Amino acid sequence: MIKTKKILILMGIFALLIPLSYSNGGCIKIADDIFVQLSSAPLVPTVNQQASFLISFGNKEGLIREEINGKLKIVKNEEIILIKDFKIKDGIFDLKHTFKNAGLYEIFLEFNVDNKKYMPEDFLIEVKEEKQSFLFNIIFFIVGIFIGMILMKLVKNNKK
Repeated sequence: MIKTKKILILMGIFALLIPLSYSNGGCIKIADDIFVQLSSAPLVPTVNQQASFLISFGNKEGLIREEINGKLKIVKNEEIILIKDFKIKDGIFDLKHTFKNAGLYEIFLEFNVDNKKYMPEDFLIEVKEEKQSFLFNIIFFIVGIFIGMILMKLVKNNKK
């Protein structure tokens, strides 16, 4: 009975971790006294599907509320893919972008806060080809049903 409970707990934890593979992700860079965080959804962007990036600027007190003027540059193999000027007042810059090719991209930021220029280390983004197919979704569904059947059998055996 104790082994069955342990198995159920482990399977439950595993089932809860599956959605995390589709979650957002982020990275923090430090430029002097400013923290710059880049979050992306999805964690690994896919070719020809829009990705959302959230870039937040903060310090030890929280988000920077002063006006921030800056420039964002996306580069792949030294080829400039996108240059975007921005001006924000709430410490958060939102960017949506659709990548046309798979590969590694660098995101460079230059910005000014209180007349001081900052250039944090670049962020690396990997863009992948769309590999998930209808067959993958069917297999994922069948595996879910199989796990559900096993759990039901274990629960029924526990009640006896």
